[in-house]
Amino acid sequence: MKRFPNSMFLSAGVVLAASCGYVAPYTSSGPSLSKEGVEIAIAGERCYVNRSAEQFPTTVGDDRLNLDLRLQVKNASNHIAVLSPDRVRLSETVGGERMVMQPRASETISLQPGETKMVSLDFEQSGTLDCHHDLALEAAGAVEIEGGKVNFEPIRFLASR
Repeated sequence: MKRFPNSMFLSAGVVLAASCGYVAPYTSSGPSLSKEGVEIAIAGERCYVNRSAEQFPTTVGDDRLNLDLRLQVKNASNHIAVLSPDRVRLSETVGGERMVMQPRASETISLQPGETKMVSLDFEQSGTLDCHHDLALEAAGAVEIEGGKVNFEPIRFLASR
């Protein structure tokens, strides 16, 4: 029986742990810039599907999609921008039907003029969703400047191959 040095197992464990972090989307339409000067970009994503825990599932489509996004939000305007993460939506079209996901609850975030922040959003949905579908991050109305809602074009992306 061949024995391996303990350092080999340690290296494999570090590589495995590192692979669970955020990665850049496989494809992306790029950042979305509002006319007010606020920019939202996907800085990283982590997508996985939790398959049914039952050994012999009795229903189909009870898998759970988990998509964690890290957004970079830049405020290049001359005013304070307020991001309400609960207004951000993630959508995809499956079989001609549009599905929309909301992130888990999180608090509003203020950005001073010239400030950039990283924001983590966690989405979870049951059904026939998949990490390999085309997705759209919709942030129109999620940012306000001086009480007015800021409009963004959706960011289209594919989480993984």
